[in-house]
Amino acid sequence: MGLNMKRWFPLFAWIVLIFGFSSIPGLTGSRVPMLPGTDKLVHFVEYAVFAMLYYRGLSYGGLRVRWSLVIVVLVSGIAVAALDEMYQSYIPRRDSSFYDLVADAAGIVTGTLAAVLRHIGQIRGRIAGNRG
Repeated sequence: MGLNMKRWFPLFAWIVLIFGFSSIPGLTGSRVPMLPGTDKLVHFVEYAVFAMLYYRGLSYGGLRVRWSLVIVVLVSGIAVAALDEMYQSYIPRRDSSFYDLVADAAGIVTGTLAAVLRHIGQIRGRIAGNRG
């Protein structure tokens, strides 16, 4: 069976990117010029992408939506986000925020929904292609 790099590399690279940015001391909205609320948008987007890549990895090539995978992505995705927030609390001039975690979780839910809808579209496309 083995590890299919096409399936998992994008997720692994994205996780490295997330934790890489989390490792930069003092990287906050006050040091990087941003509009108010942009910080939460960044958290939302980074974890929406995370969830889409994670669901893609788990469901790769599947011909049906497995709702157990949706639960895995949601629960473990929020756990990764919580670990990221906790990790940041140990980085100089960084802090951990409950509201960042809320933005992360909202991104995970939205990204998972988007990935499931895309998967359903792919399944329907395969079915329609088999009829033609």
